[in-house]
Amino acid sequence: MTRWIRSGSVLLLVLASAHIGAAGDGPTGPVEKAVLKAHQAMTAAAQELDAEGFFAFILDSAKGPVIQDGRLFASRAEALEVVKRGFEGVATVERVYESEDVTVISEEAALLTGKGTSTVTLVDGRSLSGPFAVSLVFVLRDGGWKVLHGHYSIPNPR
Repeated sequence: MTRWIRSGSVLLLVLASAHIGAAGDGPTGPVEKAVLKAHQAMTAAAQELDAEGFFAFILDSAKGPVIQDGRLFASRAEALEVVKRGFEGVATVERVYESEDVTVISEEAALLTGKGTSTVTLVDGRSLSGPFAVSLVFVLRDGGWKVLHGHYSIPNPR
């Protein structure tokens, strides 16, 4: 269980960008629509427990592309390995968004923010559920929307 808690929090949070149902009136502009579409493709990979597919949407960088609960990962590769380990023993992942918003910065950059609840079911049948918050900076690179930086967190208990 200790291993799950360590790598599981990264799993819950990195996968927090996975999208099952978003609140709101829907996208209004072409950049917002494209960013949401990329985010939904990330979701599909996460729902299939496909870490490589999920990380295909994260730019390869050695400049700390992911922060999770105060931990700055040194590289995309480091974050990917933690997520792969976190997937071990996981049967299903479900993400429900209370809110998901895109702020268009330019024609080639946008910020996606959201909050919701993640539920992870382990292969032994145990289920873990909790709230999350996420912010992702998407940039247009080589004709596709990629995450330049992601920040994931679980709210502190009150």
